[in-house]
Amino acid sequence: MSENKDKATPSRKERKLQTAKEHKKNNRPSGKKKPGIKRSALPGRENAAAAPVAGERTESSGEQREQKPALPRERGEKTGRGRAASSARASESAAGTERLSPAERYEKRQSERTKAPAPARPSGKPSAKRGTSASGQPYAGGKETASRPRPASAAAKQGGQTQSAFVSSAKPSYSGASGKRPSASAPADAEQVKIGDRLVVTIKRIGINGEGVGYYRRKAVFIDGAITNEVVKAEVTEAQEKFLKAKLIEVEKKSPDRVVPPCPVFGICGGCQLQHISYEGQLKAKLEIVREAFSRYAGLNDLKIKPTLGMDRPWDYRNKAQLQLERRDVRGGNSEIVAGLYEIGSHEIVDISGCPIQHPQVNRAIDRVKAVLAELDLPLAKGGNAAGSRRGIRTVVARHGLQSGELQITLVTEIADLPRQDDLIERLRLELPEMTGLSINVNASRTPLIFGERTTSLWGTEAMRESLGDLEFELSPRAFFQLNPEQTVKLYETVRAAAALTGKETVVDAYCGTGTIGLWLAPHAGEVRGIEVIPEAVEDATRNAERSGRDNAQFFAGEAEDLLPRWVKSGLTPDVIVADPPRTGLDRRFLDTVLRTKPKRFVYVSCNPSTLAKDCKVLLDGGYEIQSVQPIDMFPQTSQVECCTLLVRKD
Repeated sequence: MSENKDKATPSRKERKLQTAKEHKKNNRPSGKKKPGIKRSALPGRENAAAAPVAGERTESSGEQREQKPALPRERGEKTGRGRAASSARASESAAGTERLSPAERYEKRQSERTKAPAPARPSGKPSAKRGTSASGQPYAGGKETASRPRPASAAAKQGGQTQSAFVSSAKPSYSGASGKRPSASAPADAEQVKIGDRLVVTIKRIGINGEGVGYYRRKAVFIDGAITNEVVKAEVTEAQEKFLKAKLIEVEKKSPDRVVPPCPVFGICGGCQLQHISYEGQLKAKLEIVREAFSRYAGLNDLKIKPTLGMDRPWDYRNKAQLQLERRDVRGGNSEIVAGLYEIGSHEIVDISGCPIQHPQVNRAIDRVKAVLAELDLPLAKGGNAAGSRRGIRTVVARHGLQSGELQITLVTEIADLPRQDDLIERLRLELPEMTGLSINVNASRTPLIFGERTTSLWGTEAMRESLGDLEFELSPRAFFQLNPEQTVKLYETVRAAAALTGKETVVDAYCGTGTIGLWLAPHAGEVRGIEVIPEAVEDATRNAERSGRDNAQFFAGEAEDLLPRWVKSGLTPDVIVADPPRTGLDRRFLDTVLRTKPKRFVYVSCNPSTLAKDCKVLLDGGYEIQSVQPIDMFPQTSQVECCTLLVRKD
């Protein structure tokens, strides 16, 4: 007993260490290391083959943690604790099996793992169990072998934005474009903005289509309904390589120019784009649209542009409406006729009644026409009629003379012979006593064009009278005439000032329509020649010249790019050319002829700033310079802006 007391009793840790050493010495093949165990030199101890002791600090992290090797587990098994471990030990004892040391249990389970490896965890989720890496793979010795995932803030900063720059599509969260933590294997800048993601964007300007334009990761973001200098939340609806489109969700910082739009279908019918902006804000936005176009397409960043000429009352100004018709079923087995525009991005017609930018007389005329068509059960192209006909009237066109008070009604139809024409004439004359003419235009083609080539008068005069200043005009159903007479006078006076006529000049009025600009300039010029592609409009222009006593004005049917070169070859040398083309801009042949002809002044009237800037770039490269740019608001509440631009020869 005394001898035993004199001997030092080994501690529990020393007994465990000695047992592990003996076991490995007796059972492991010489010269081979046991796979799956990471060896490390621990300070103050010999190199040990056993796993690190619980509560020990590792050299790699220096953190106090429980270190255990990764062991394969059956589903529902606990890690050596609780009932599962106790039950396993009891089973071993009951079977007469010798109790295993920790190292022996480790070896046994390692051999089982090589036979049936445990399934890997899904990547990208940090492990909740000790002994596995962030990527879900087992690791030895309690040290991760996979790289740690970056925090969300670092991922956001790598993409060039802070966390608060965007929100997830599921809930407000600014941790990433998709709202998910990036995986350890995927760099943060590999994330792509997807449809459904929510962004926070500062709006820099108004785009040419009336949308707010901001930027996210150097991509332009187009958001309908957003206003310059606003901070908005928006959901991505389209993701392209160079731009994004998004739907406005919430305005975080509101512009002082934001107002409540008066129209109940604003943002749906597509007719107006800026009713949510104060009128002063609209005028400033249109100036910036023109400035942006010249900067982008002509490289003119410092071009001086005059303030936009606006209206005193920017409502009820349109003298003409072209609305699509459709018969729809309603409750009780009845039907109704709607007239409107196609909803944005669809083929569904939005019923428009009492449009705030149409003249009240035009709105009234549309309502009366709908009522008469429904009463007579005339067939429509959309919705047919009660008799089962599926071919009929497509569009109603109503034009009101603001000065003359006359009303012109035109029905665009797929069939030449409408049923019950006499009843139609009688009922419309009764409902619309101011109507001076009723016509039918036949268009059976499936194209976006409103009118076909053939127009027939059913009753009254085919042309409607209207005046502009001291000029009187006759307008056939297809003839072009400015939709806003009040602003038209401002536009034509701007053109006259730009032309700087002395009474001797030869003026070519390209794309002249019914001759309005040419006739406005004729008293101040030596000769005016107008060019128009629609023969009916040329006939109207000729009659308008005779009626107004403009003997020095002539009008010709054809395309400007064809007629002008012929005139130049025959010896005509125009001093001033005025061009008012469609939105597509000037034909290149026409521009080349202008450059060869070298008129002193070229006055460009445009309703599309983008094509205006592109065409001006051609003229600038050909020896012209821009002297003035005057935006004019011909269409308040919309994104459209008219411009009168003067270009002169440098020499």
